[in-house]
Amino acid sequence: MADTVQKDCKQESDAMGLPSEPHSQRQPEAQHAGQTNIEGPKQSDSSSLIGGVGSASADSKKVVPETQRNEKMAEDNTLIGKLSENGTGGCGETSRSTDSPFGTSPHQRNKEEDTAFNAGESPLLFTGASSTDENVAPVTPTAKKKGRPRKNPVPQKMPTLSEEGAENSEAQTPQPPKVYKKRGRKSKAELLAMRLEQGLLETPEPVTKQLEVEIIDEEEMTLEGRPKRRAAKAAIKYLHCLAEEMGYSNQTPQAPENTTASETGESSKPVKCRRGRKRKRNTDEGSDDVTSDADFVLPDGVTVDQEEEEEDDEDALNVESESDLEDKGNKIRVAPAATKPKFLGMAANGLQNNVMGPVWNCMHMTKEYREQYYSPWVFPEWIPSVKDWKFLSESEALNYLPQEEKSPPFRIRREGLRDDNTLRRIGRFQSLSSHYERWDLAFFVGGPVWSMEWCPCPEGSASTQYAAIYSNKGMDDRHKVSGTHTEPALLQIWNIGDLQHFSCPTNKATFAYGVALDYGCIWNMKWCPSGTWELPSSNRKIPQMPRLGLLAASFSNGKIAVFSLPHPESLTAYKTYQSKGSASQQPLICKVQCTVVLEVGSIQASSNSQCGQCFCLDWIPMEDHKFLAAGFYDGTVALWNLTTKSLLQRVRQTNESVTLYPYHSFIAHDHAVRVVTWCKASSDFILTASEDRKLKFWDLRRTYEPVNVIKRYLSTEVSWQLHWCGISVAQENCYVTFGLNGIHYIDAGYIGYKPYFVAPRRGTVWSISGSDWLNTCTTGDSTGEVIMMLLADMTANPNNIKRPSDRRFPVYRTELVHFDAAASRPSDAEGSTEITDRTPVCEPRTYSEAIKKFYLLFEDTDMRSFKNAAKREPMKQMYATEAKGSLSPDRMPLDSIHKVRFNPNLDAHGWLLSGGQSGIVRAHCLRGLNSPITSKLIRESQAQFNAMYQPQGAIANEAIMKTVTHSMDTIVEVL
Repeated sequence: MADTVQKDCKQESDAMGLPSEPHSQRQPEAQHAGQTNIEGPKQSDSSSLIGGVGSASADSKKVVPETQRNEKMAEDNTLIGKLSENGTGGCGETSRSTDSPFGTSPHQRNKEEDTAFNAGESPLLFTGASSTDENVAPVTPTAKKKGRPRKNPVPQKMPTLSEEGAENSEAQTPQPPKVYKKRGRKSKAELLAMRLEQGLLETPEPVTKQLEVEIIDEEEMTLEGRPKRRAAKAAIKYLHCLAEEMGYSNQTPQAPENTTASETGESSKPVKCRRGRKRKRNTDEGSDDVTSDADFVLPDGVTVDQEEEEEDDEDALNVESESDLEDKGNKIRVAPAATKPKFLGMAANGLQNNVMGPVWNCMHMTKEYREQYYSPWVFPEWIPSVKDWKFLSESEALNYLPQEEKSPPFRIRREGLRDDNTLRRIGRFQSLSSHYERWDLAFFVGGPVWSMEWCPCPEGSASTQYAAIYSNKGMDDRHKVSGTHTEPALLQIWNIGDLQHFSCPTNKATFAYGVALDYGCIWNMKWCPSGTWELPSSNRKIPQMPRLGLLAASFSNGKIAVFSLPHPESLTAYKTYQSKGSASQQPLICKVQCTVVLEVGSIQASSNSQCGQCFCLDWIPMEDHKFLAAGFYDGTVALWNLTTKSLLQRVRQTNESVTLYPYHSFIAHDHAVRVVTWCKASSDFILTASEDRKLKFWDLRRTYEPVNVIKRYLSTEVSWQLHWCGISVAQENCYVTFGLNGIHYIDAGYIGYKPYFVAPRRGTVWSISGSDWLNTCTTGDSTGEVIMMLLADMTANPNNIKRPSDRRFPVYRTELVHFDAAASRPSDAEGSTEITDRTPVCEPRTYSEAIKKFYLLFEDTDMRSFKNAAKREPMKQMYATEAKGSLSPDRMPLDSIHKVRFNPNLDAHGWLLSGGQSGIVRAHCLRGLNSPITSKLIRESQAQFNAMYQPQGAIANEAIMKTVTHSMDTIVEVL
């Protein structure tokens, strides 16, 4: 009987997870309760019961016979079995009983007592202080001290009736490994037996229900005893909900159903086979490891790595989610982001395709932008009229003409062609024919060029290209920037010719007409970007003439004048009509009343002396171009609405001219504003640059504070291209740190990139111009070099561009050469100058002295191809100039280039115009940038233009003239 009770108690102890004494585990279980111990004498009074239900008091010190202990334990087991049957089945079975209060069998305790007696220890060490203390655990003197157990061990799953039957049927099934509970804690069965012994006869809560509650509570804790990270999962669930509300739900895949393989017969996702050694995975979803938390990823973010996706798929098959927060199906999966196209190989022009790739993309983007934002027809009331034009005689025009009648001597050396040693001098308003192979043009305007702009025309018009140019009256003229002043000036309109990207110009450049002005020197001028050009063959009723465009110019008297300029053919025909058919060989010089005058102030205070001279202006590139911005000497920036009807802003003078006052003005800088540029992508942002060495980005809705301020060097000109949120800045070299002078690309603050050094320059960069069609910038500097720079995709960090020197090329180079080469100063191999006598060499300071000693040499680069560019002579000279170029600040800067401009029209987008101190203006075609994409866009634009500008009906008579505007179905009749 004792043997049966001992086995039942041992099995129940294993099932409940109760720990046994360490010594009892190491002793063999072959001995019975009444057998004599071979290791020592039998101990009948070795110890008393500790913590048991029927244990005697420790003070009595009486020995309980072994038969009484066995009978008492059998009664306890029978009582617990009956109680389990009345409640919930006794933890799953009735054939097994709970553990004894000791956690070991009497036989094992006898063996331990004998061992302790043989060791010479007192039996009193095994007694406890109280028989009912739940927190006292049996302690064996010879037991090895264990480490601190876990706070919340995972409870063992209670067996069910079905599992019990399976265990009885398979007696040979090995027992699961034992999980030791924390010492000092009683099992549920022991506590229940103690309560019944003390007289608590109320019906207890079912044991299985208590265990389920305990399991649920312990699932909220990790194996380490820490609470699970529920806050992070709740935050991820909240972000998922926000993403669905914001419209990203269409990218979220459907959550897979949580079905097991036993229900469906197959898994919802196939398990992916992976090669190589698998990484160790933490299958415990309750772990508080931060690295195992899944971050929330927006649909526009970075894509998930393929290896992580495979791990998530395998985890979803092996680990069941306990709530919707951990459901793998609810996680937003992001489709792989569209990577930027990589252009491999070489283009036909010798450049790499990754260099030409942004150029091809910008062609399409620029055309789409102009079709969307450019206006077909604006300012219809500002049509040029012959009544406003007065032709000047030769004597009257002499006061406005430039003084120099002959250009300085020069010759042109073209790369790859035989040198032409002939020195040339062309007259004022004369030009050279285009070269049959290189297509370059040259003409002389009579003075130093400081303002120059191409006239815009519709895409696909294939019309004659015009340019407005202003030059100083004298070669040695100097202008004061402080205070306003007036002087006679001449605005020149040049007919550059029929420029195309695929053919050489047939005609040379000609002087179309000049506009005599008395407002002072012209600091800057800009054409209206679109909607002001019409066909020269458009017939209008006299006195109106077909309009070439609207030109705004800023003057030294502090005013801005807007001119409505006609086509030269109409003006020439009107002069021939006035002179009764007699043709004159003199240049056509006219005086005209400007359409609108823009002034700073108001009706009551219209003085411009406070703001000073106007140095810069710009048209808004969208919204019908009805706004214009300008910068002044005192740091003021003013904005005008050209179409306003307000009586406070629009005033008609006694001479029938119209004066407009600004609707808004603010102090932008502490010194003169040199640059004002409107953002082409938004009408709310402008850029200003001043002599206080600051660049400021402004939001016109909040002009009390700039959006971004960048303090750089003294900026001379800025190019803000359409496609990038940054500017290319040309700089004066007087404030620049050594080695950092040149062209810098500066982010507007939206992306946050550091300034990118595009190209180093030795001298002062006077002008910079950008082409939206070619994604290219060109510069002209005081050393006489004109270079072009192919920009990269500026949406990425440009500082990571490899080999930026492969993206810039010289267009041509101007050099001053002595007439007598032997008279030039000798120099040694190191470049130091040797002086034969101690008399200082005086450099020419005036134009007359310079042309007696020097002549100009233009060294052109072959722009038809860029193959082997690094080994060509012009590239080597450019690198040498950037590294050790010589500067002569005391010499007359006859070789300096002051203005460069890219043609903004699609038909002639590859043509570049440049001019400087010499007064010689040159035009070059960058034929190496042409591509089949360019030809296709031009053909499409020409077909669209021909469809829009076809005249309808017969030619009108003199009473009613018809003009076709930028619409196929609209014909405006001018009565």
